[in-house]
Order: sequence, then structure tokens, then C-alpha cells
Amino acid sequence: MTNRIQFKIFEASCTSKPRKFLLLSCLLVCIGFVRSAIAQDEELDPQDLSSNEVVSETNEATEGGISDADSIPLDGGGTAENADEAPSGEEALWNQGKVLFQGKCASCHHPIRDGTGPALSGVRQRWIDDGDFQDKSGEEWLYEWIRNNKSVLDAGHPYANNLYKEWGEANMNLFAGLKDDEIDALLYYVDNSAQFEPVAAATDVSAADDGETGGGIGQEFLSKYLIFIGIGLLLLVLILARIQSVLKRIELQKLGQPIPPYVPIWKSKRIYAVLVPLLLFVGAKALMESAIGVGRQQAYQPDQPIAYSHALHAGQLNIECQYCHSGASKSKHSNIPSADVCMNCHMQVNANSEDRGRSEIAKIYASVGWNPNSTGGGSYIAYPESLEADDLDSMYRTYLSQDYSEEELMDDAIQKILTEDVNAVTAMYNSPIPWVRLHNLPDHVYFNHAQHVSAGNVECQSCHGPIQEMEVVYQWSPLSMGWCINCHRNSEVDQTNPYYEQHYHNLADDATVEDIGGTECQKCHY
Repeated sequence: MTNRIQFKIFEASCTSKPRKFLLLSCLLVCIGFVRSAIAQDEELDPQDLSSNEVVSETNEATEGGISDADSIPLDGGGTAENADEAPSGEEALWNQGKVLFQGKCASCHHPIRDGTGPALSGVRQRWIDDGDFQDKSGEEWLYEWIRNNKSVLDAGHPYANNLYKEWGEANMNLFAGLKDDEIDALLYYVDNSAQFEPVAAATDVSAADDGETGGGIGQEFLSKYLIFIGIGLLLLVLILARIQSVLKRIELQKLGQPIPPYVPIWKSKRIYAVLVPLLLFVGAKALMESAIGVGRQQAYQPDQPIAYSHALHAGQLNIECQYCHSGASKSKHSNIPSADVCMNCHMQVNANSEDRGRSEIAKIYASVGWNPNSTGGGSYIAYPESLEADDLDSMYRTYLSQDYSEEELMDDAIQKILTEDVNAVTAMYNSPIPWVRLHNLPDHVYFNHAQHVSAGNVECQSCHGPIQEMEVVYQWSPLSMGWCINCHRNSEVDQTNPYYEQHYHNLADDATVEDIGGTECQKCHY
């Protein structure tokens, strides 16, 4: 009797209860897996948070009437100091000069390298060394040159006219509104461009790139291992079910009762009762995930017809994003720049032989009908459609051959590379550049660049990531609905905007985009 009671206890403890418990555990794990997958879609990427932190630090450190275009951290983000610490006098002057340089000069000039125009480091001293002219010092002429170069040329200033001719008579923008102290800051920056350059601001972004979210188990870990845990629990349930069946048959045999015929596992109704709902659940989840993923192309990185490097132009040369994408602050769309925008610089900058850069620049020349071999550094072809194929081949072969020495041109392998480059260049002759579109929202989604850039003062990097570090551009953010909603929930309204100051300042000092209707369905879907 005692042995029978002990057997019953063993059977109850090792079969029914564990089986029910593990079935329940398996169900809970599956539910948790689905919730974590949904949370992955809705949760803001850690990179976005670190990018926003870098952007906010940059905005605080460059206080005082700076436009959104001027404050984009193209050189790797932020300033080295905390926004609460006031910079020194020289550093404040350097920061002011850097903002002015990036907003007004960087599209054509670099502090220490020649570009469309000459390197600007030491420009003040060069004008001073040139001496006085018409009872005005060289420094006074420099200040007038920066504000209105045409008036200096018209006055017959010899140094200015020689400089104008030396650089291909390229016209310089007018900056009549610049004050003396702003020009002082600008000249201080170009003479000391590396003095206060930040070096530690990118650490937050690199940490975020590693997927660290401040401790705990990441969502990626949970999604990966919960599947294996669920499968393991399911196998354990099946094993315990088999043990229960064997123990029950042994018990019936001891009691002398009839033993039911053995039913294979694939014919068991109980197994079907568990597996069918489970498979339906997993199938529904897979269907939901595939539906959510329609149109998603995060990390999409197509090859472009021209190997354009944002790391070079936006990173090293500090060219403002809106110099090329001028529609971002004025239009719904951020336009792809036309080739004539490229030619503003590349009429002068045409000799980059690094990484076969000359062959890529030549594609721009071919697209707009530019002869880089003509006198004076190049000129537009008068009747591009009348040029014969042989003449076209010869023109660009002569230009591209400048990357090689005479000995190298005797090599068959070099000639093969040269022929491939010439064919790629001539294929674009007198035709638009076929750029591959990268970001493409569904038709039922409305997004306005100008609303975010001009009204919201949102930095380019908030959505496009560290664009200034990308050799080949890729889609950095998921651009999902959950990602956008979380951004609207966490982003505070710019209270310096007169409209928001008038309508919302009295209601809340830290109103978010959600508070002013940024999560209403009609804002993006109508």
C-alpha cells in the first residue's frame, strides 16, 4: 500500500503537473517573444537617441541666432565641452568663426587645402603683406573683398585682380551684411582651424553602434534565444507526455485493467490540440512580421552610377548638406542636386587621382557636356550632340590618361582599366545621371522635409545617421511608423520658434511634438 501511494505521488509530481506547468510556460514564452518583436519595431533605435544627444549638445554649445543649416555637426558631432560650461574667449571666437565658415565659405574653400577657391589659412597676412593701395591698408581691402569682391575688382586692386584671374575668374558670393567682428571670427577660425576641434563627441554614437543600451539583455538577444527556449520546452513537454503514457500503462498492468492500444504520437489528438493552435499562432506572427516589413529597406546600400563620397564632401570638406540638397528647407522633398551644382566646384577641382577619382568626376563632365582638356581648365562643348563617338572617346581618354605615367600606359592591364573607365564615362554623355533612389516612403505616408528642417530644426543626422562618415550612403533608420511616433513623443518643440512661443509657451515649457498633435493619424495619413 505504501509503495502504491509513493508511486501515485511520483506519477502526480512527474507527469500531470509538470506537463501542465511546462505547457503554460511555453505559451507564456511565445507571448513574450511576440511582445519583444513588436517592441523592437516600436522602440527607438539607440543610435537615434545618441544622435539626438549629440545634436542637442551641438545646439546648446553654438547658442545665439544660428540657423539650422549652420548648426549641423558635419565633422563628427557636437563640441568637446559640456553645454553648461562657458567656453573661453578664444574658443567662443573659434566657434563663431567655424559656424560662419561652414555656412558661407565651406562650399568653395577649405582652411588648409585648395578647392574651388584658394586655401584661406593666412589670408589676412597675405593681404597685409601686399601693402597699402589708394590710402587703404591691405587688411581694410580684405574686409571689403569679403563683403563685396566686385567693388574691389572694379577699384583696380592689383592683388585682387591677379587672384581673380589665377582662379579662373570664378565669381565669389557677396556677404555685405557681415560685421567686422564676424569677419574677425571667420579669419581667426581659418588660421586656427584645428585648435578646438572636438575629439570625444563621437563616443556616444560608437557605443550605440555596438548595441549597448545601458545594461540589461538586449531585444536582439531575447528574440534569438527565446525561440530556442520555446523549442526546448516543447520537446520537454513531449518527453514528459511519453513518460506519463508509459507510467500509466505500467499502472494499469499492475491493477489488472485492460491496457488501451498504443497510439502513435502523430495520431494523438492531444498533440494536435497543442500543435495546431501553436502553428496557427506562429503563422499569424510570421504573417504579421512580413506585413510590417513591407516597404522596409533599412541598411539598403545600392551602388550608385558615380562613386560620390559623403565622407569626403560633408565630412572632410565640411560642405553644408543644404548647399547640395537645397530643397530640404523649402520643399516637401529634399532634392537630388543636379549636375550643374556639382560643376560649381568641379570646374576647378578636377585632378583628384586618389581612388580613381578622376574617372568619377569625368562622368559629371560627360553628363553636362564639359571638355576638361580645353584651354583655361575646361569649357562647355558648344554643340554636344554633334560630337562623334571617336572624338568623344579621344577627349575623355586624354583626360583620364593623366592619372598614369608613360610607362604605365604601355601596360596592357592599365589600358584595359583605362578603356573600361572611358566606356563608363562616355555612356553618360549628354544625359542625366541615373542616381538610385535610397529613401522611399509608401504612397499613403506624408512627410515634409521643410516642416522638419525649418520649423522643427531637426538635424539631418537625426534621420539619416552619421552621413558625414558614409563613403557609400545607406538607409540608416527604419523609417517605420513606430520609429516616427517615438520620435514625436520624445522630441520637444522648439520654443524659440515665434509660432510655438505664441501658441504653446503659456501652456507648457517643454511641450513635445505629440502635445501639439504630432501623433494624430491625419498628420501623416490623409
